[in-house]
Amino acid sequence: MTGFWKVFGATALAVASALAVSGLLAVGVLSEAVDRQLDRRMRSETALLAQAARPGLRAGDEAGLAELVRELGASLDDARLTVVAADGRVLADSQGDTRLMDNHATREEILAARRPDNAPRARVSRTVHEELFYFALPVEEQGRLLGYARMAVPVADVREEHRQVGRAVLGAGALALLLGALAAALLARSVRRPLDELTRYVGAVECGAPPPPLAHALRGDLAGLARAIVSMTRQLGERYERIALDQAEILAIVGSMDEGVLAVDVRQQVTLLNPAAARLLQTSEAAARGTPVWEITRVPEITDLLARCLRTGSPAFLELVLPGGPHDRVLRLAASPLSGGQTVVGGVLVLQDLTGMRRLESVRRDFVVNVSHELKTPLTALSGFLDASLDDPDLDEQRRLRFLTRARDATERMIAIVADLLALARAESPEHPGRESPLDLRELTAESHAHAADLATLRGSPLQLDLPGGPLPVSGDRAELVTAIDNLLDNALRHGPPGGAVRLAALLEAGEAVIVVEDHGPGIPAVEQERVWERFYRVDKSRSRELGGTGLGLAIVRNVALAHGGRVSLDSEVGRGSTFRIHLPLRPGAAHDVSSGDAPAVRA
Repeated sequence: MTGFWKVFGATALAVASALAVSGLLAVGVLSEAVDRQLDRRMRSETALLAQAARPGLRAGDEAGLAELVRELGASLDDARLTVVAADGRVLADSQGDTRLMDNHATREEILAARRPDNAPRARVSRTVHEELFYFALPVEEQGRLLGYARMAVPVADVREEHRQVGRAVLGAGALALLLGALAAALLARSVRRPLDELTRYVGAVECGAPPPPLAHALRGDLAGLARAIVSMTRQLGERYERIALDQAEILAIVGSMDEGVLAVDVRQQVTLLNPAAARLLQTSEAAARGTPVWEITRVPEITDLLARCLRTGSPAFLELVLPGGPHDRVLRLAASPLSGGQTVVGGVLVLQDLTGMRRLESVRRDFVVNVSHELKTPLTALSGFLDASLDDPDLDEQRRLRFLTRARDATERMIAIVADLLALARAESPEHPGRESPLDLRELTAESHAHAADLATLRGSPLQLDLPGGPLPVSGDRAELVTAIDNLLDNALRHGPPGGAVRLAALLEAGEAVIVVEDHGPGIPAVEQERVWERFYRVDKSRSRELGGTGLGLAIVRNVALAHGGRVSLDSEVGRGSTFRIHLPLRPGAAHDVSSGDAPAVRA
């Protein structure tokens, strides 16, 4: 054998050995690549199916799931897609009739779906009677299993790919191997790029971030799947916007409620607190959110009521009286459970402040009792005197006249009570067109001074009048304001000592027009000063009736002041007299008419 053949043979043997080794290695490498590609494909596409099927599984929409699987199966004609419920019941399948399928709870891929070693595995399908590669993933939401997404690829297709790779490598040699590797790299790149785009797209949607554009996924074989994912994303965005809008509306409604609303989870940690509840519990929404209820309120009845509601799953109610302050506070508590399916996931507590209502009920009862009592006395006297005058024909004329006089006095007292009640009702009326009339408070004060002159003379009490040199412009009802001033003067003259001086003044004080009535009477104890403005309240009840008062004068004064946007005040000391004030706002735009401090005062 010549050296040519030796070199040729050695070279040929080396080349053949290299080709054989390269071919074997290439066949093994490409076979593994095909398997890895299959694994990646099945995992990614099953994950996409799981993501797309999650809303339908959550809503139990079998028709929607069937439509989704048909659309996705049409774009993946070599794959079989299946959606299985958590209990193993087949909800949708791209190649079979779900009504004819057995329960899949014991299928190998379903059992392996939640194990760490989950991977595609081959078996013969009982439905299509074909050997397929199966891979399944669980569909979960917040730790709760909704079902399974499964994908199947025919084993014959995979094996045919293996055989094609082997024939290509062995038949084409080194050049075919190089071209095949290049083609495989290009193919892998063409498939991997849209899959990577879809993976990034779905990941952004899952995180709530703006999804990136799909430059390559919308072209080629995955275009249908990409369009389905884009459509699903748009629908999810619309639903999320609707949910956000509904949540904002609910928060706005809850925030504007007068009743307090408090929502908690199963651990009694605060998840929602509206401003009314924060005010009643003396906390803030920022400080209370995520905090246990027993840390934001020291009222054990509230925590006990919520605990009972969460434990029993039934509404619970309680009316609670909280002592403290000038008045006890009354709360009505209503707790209702929040259910997620068959499980209680939290509770809502509504707090209604009934303090004002209970006080109004008490005032109403007292008012009825007082009116009845005040009218009963003159009515009884009137009835007695009339009966005595009518039943005794021998009654002498002088005594009959005395009885009729007393009956007339009782009638006049009832008329005075009814007149004061009507005046009080008018003062409490929220709508009164006459209260916008422009007035000069000096004129009203002088008019009341003239009204009280006769009573002051009768009691021998000096009545002093102090008026500013300039006008005191206010808006109001002339008759109501004069009545209020008359009541203060009448109160001061009747309850003061005979001969005691009374001062009536109108002045400007701290930007307000103020009526001042000052007497040197017995004074009012501090504990009584707030209550003297109540209807029929008297400091000295027996003496007040002797003086002819109805017990409504100061109540009328206060309500007239409030109806005119003002207020009343009282300074008094036992044994040293009292000073009553009516504070009224100046008429808008009339500040230039108000008397300056240098204007001369008028005194009478």
